[in-house]
Amino acid sequence: MAIRKIEKEKKPKARTPVTGVGKIDKVGKSGVYPMSGPHPPGDAPMIWPGSWGQGKRGAAGYEDHGDSELTFKRVVPEKCRDIMTKDPAFCQANDTVAIAAKLMEKHNIGVLPVVANLHTVKLAGILTDRDLAMKMIADERDPHKTLVREVMSHPVVTCSPDDDYHVALDLMEKHQVKRIPAVDNSGRVVGMISQADIALRVADRAEIAELVTSIAEPR
Repeated sequence: MAIRKIEKEKKPKARTPVTGVGKIDKVGKSGVYPMSGPHPPGDAPMIWPGSWGQGKRGAAGYEDHGDSELTFKRVVPEKCRDIMTKDPAFCQANDTVAIAAKLMEKHNIGVLPVVANLHTVKLAGILTDRDLAMKMIADERDPHKTLVREVMSHPVVTCSPDDDYHVALDLMEKHQVKRIPAVDNSGRVVGMISQADIALRVADRAEIAELVTSIAEPR
């Protein structure tokens, strides 16, 4: 009589839980995300390469951390719109000097474009911290009773957002001014270019040094 062997049901072997410890995932090009483009009109491009994350390990260092890195290529500015600060703070000609000074304090700036009114936003003059010192403090005038139009500087040296940015640099050197408003064809204030904007967005160090030296040079 044949003896039928009954196979015992095999129990599944215990598996080691998958924790990911000690495992290194390879990160290829998908770990680096280039900046999208092209730049929208009017936006100032970032000039210097930038990244976030793992220091000297760079993109290769992300394979043992799981993070990502943001990089982008150097962009060379061409127009004034590429280096200007868009939609700057401004005051009206009929504002009191006290209001203008509060705006300077709020935005941590030393200059305000002055517009004729809020409807047209057309440039009427410019008010600087030097104007406040020379025409207000030195003359002991009351900032709550003095209007901006009484102490602002005008006419104003300006550029167009569509000018080559070298035009703005040349005007700043020629007139020895540290800031220059950008106005459109209708005279509306659309931006402001300062030495800080140029230092941040123009890669040519020699060009920046020449500008700063020329502005500071006594004439």
